[in-house]
Amino acid sequence: MDVTGDITGLESFMRELEDEIDRVVDSVGREAEEYAVEHGTYQNRTYKLRSSNKHKVEPDGLLLYNDAEYASNVEQKGYDVLSGAALFAEKRLKEEFE
Repeated sequence: MDVTGDITGLESFMRELEDEIDRVVDSVGREAEEYAVEHGTYQNRTYKLRSSNKHKVEPDGLLLYNDAEYASNVEQKGYDVLSGAALFAEKRLKEEFE
């Protein structure tokens, strides 16, 4: 059995859908950056850690990172630099896409 149909506009629709998904993921990334700034549990002596929280929308999802070279050391000492924001972002993305 052959199935035929008109898929005119499908490619455009798929691009629009991908763009909307990227917008939502980017918005959640910005929320996660703000969360990290507000909920960091370390003493922010130089303000570098809080201002170094970043996000990037990638093809396979959201990347949260802190580009201060010592951020992972602070996390390893038990302080929340970005890990809480990552959990927050995961929760928000589930809310947006479920």
